[in-house]
Amino acid sequence: MHILFAGKSFLRLWDLLLPAFQGHEMDVADDLDLKDKLPWADVLIIRPMSVTYELLSKAPRLKMVQQWGVGVEGLDIEACTKLGIFACNIPSRGTGNAEGVAEIALLHMMLLARRYARSQEKISEGKIFTPPGITLWGKRSCVVGLGNLGHCVVERLIALGMSVVGVNRTYRPEFREWGIESFYPLAEMEKALPGCHFVVVTLGLTSETQNSIAEPFFYAMDRNAFFINVARGGLVIREAFEKAIEEEWIAGAGLDVFWTEPPLVTDPILHHPRITVTPHIGGGTDASLKGALHFVAGNVEKLTKGEIPLSCLNRETFLTKEGVAETDEL
Repeated sequence: MHILFAGKSFLRLWDLLLPAFQGHEMDVADDLDLKDKLPWADVLIIRPMSVTYELLSKAPRLKMVQQWGVGVEGLDIEACTKLGIFACNIPSRGTGNAEGVAEIALLHMMLLARRYARSQEKISEGKIFTPPGITLWGKRSCVVGLGNLGHCVVERLIALGMSVVGVNRTYRPEFREWGIESFYPLAEMEKALPGCHFVVVTLGLTSETQNSIAEPFFYAMDRNAFFINVARGGLVIREAFEKAIEEEWIAGAGLDVFWTEPPLVTDPILHHPRITVTPHIGGGTDASLKGALHFVAGNVEKLTKGEIPLSCLNRETFLTKEGVAETDEL
């Protein structure tokens, strides 16, 4: 297979990629030479980027586009289907991605609850035993989005002794098995918020969910509650978030994702005393790198054998095609 990695950032992983894809030919393209190199490729491996029909039409050999991660907002899956190309991502749970992002959610919750920024001021003043904070134990939380990432967050919150209210587009019986005490559909998510000390957003970004978190959402939160977003910035209307912070509809917020990435270093949100920020590092861990490498290499091998790759987002299109074998999904 001819494997083309889109983005010079893959060069930092080259020593890991070489043994993982042994026996295949590999190359890296940047934005300037991607179109020129695409006709050579059987497999295109991408970071978050725009992959359009126009771009894919320049790749007559291409059999699979593999997202190196979970989110595929930039990938035109319909175009892949029309051109007979597998469109794949990496499942978040079980690969280290969702697990790492869930830990970042907990990090923000703990930093806010224990008033970390204020504690640093106090220690620089030579003081101890201050400021007082709150525990996560015994508090109620709300998790908005109960997919793989949401499941990982729920598990960890319950392990900390919290009660959990769940919000999702649809209800599934296993939610009760997870320990979720009550459930609300996405269309009624504001009803889930009263009484929750922490609200954690783990939704996927789609046309349905984009800008779905608006003023009514923040106004429905308790005034002593914290808002945590580890999903996508585009889920939230920024003006509504800023109003909630400035008018103290909420006690504070923790963000691992932003409306524009990377955010401007002058963005006042990055320096607000009641907002904790991390640079979209939730999924960037040793476990997620190992998990992604293993998963993507496995999908290339399946493609080599004529099998449908795992986590294929247009899988149904290929099930009836001759010469393509169906394999078990994760």
